[in-house]
Formats: sequence, structure tokens, C-alpha cells
Amino acid sequence: MSFMELFNRRVRGFRVVEVLGLGILLALVTGVYLAKTFAGRERQEIARIQQEIDEEAGRKRLLEAEVAHLEQPRRIEQLAQMMQLAPIAADREITEDALIDVARGRDLPQAPVTAAPPATDAMAADAPEALPEDPPPPPTGGGR
Repeated sequence: MSFMELFNRRVRGFRVVEVLGLGILLALVTGVYLAKTFAGRERQEIARIQQEIDEEAGRKRLLEAEVAHLEQPRRIEQLAQMMQLAPIAADREITEDALIDVARGRDLPQAPVTAAPPATDAMAADAPEALPEDPPPPPTGGGR
């Protein structure tokens, strides 16, 4: 049987080549249909996740605005005045080493009271608290 006879051979009135071509065509159509179906599902899933991301971003912006409102220094100062709060007295301050003793309920050594230069209210509200034992900056790698 030669190669040309394969093209001309008939099975129940159809040539073998036509039956093979129809089978390949059906397989391609089915493959394209399945690919489009899966792509549509993925597209819907991506749209759903994108909508969730947008909703979360909106919630995040709302929470950031609420935090900004709650952290306003004037508001905190008004709340402190309403609750009759005052700054901690210097004789109530302790050192970092004495925190363990506080946790264990022992008598505490008193921290030395140092005189600080008077600060204006505007400076005290805006300036961060300075820490006396800040670590030194890391050494630079230059100097070769």
C-alpha cells in the first residue's frame, strides 16, 4: 500500500484523509472552546479580586483619615485637659534598668533629676523626645 493509496482509500463512503481531517478539526474546536471557557473564568476571578483590592484600598484610606483625626495634637491636648491629666513628675521617672524591678514589684531607685532648659509649648508639642543613649551611626565603608 503506497502513500497515495492511503489518500484514496475509502471507509463507508468517506476517504480516510477526510475522516482524519474531521477528527483533527473537532479536536481543535473543542480545544479552543475549552480555552475560551477557562479564560472567561479566570477573567471573572481577576475582576472579583480587583474589586476586593479597590474596596480594601477605600477602607485603608478611610482608616488613615480616622487615624490622622485621632492623632491631632490639639485634640489630644483637649482630651488630656478634660480628663485633668498632667505631665509626669520628675520624681516618678525611672531608668530603663529599673523597669525589671517595676515588673517584679520591688522598691525602685530614683532616677537622677536633671535640669532641662525651659521649652515653649509650641516646641514641646512638635519636638520628638530625645533619647540620651541613642546608638552611634554605623561606620561607613570608605577609606581604601
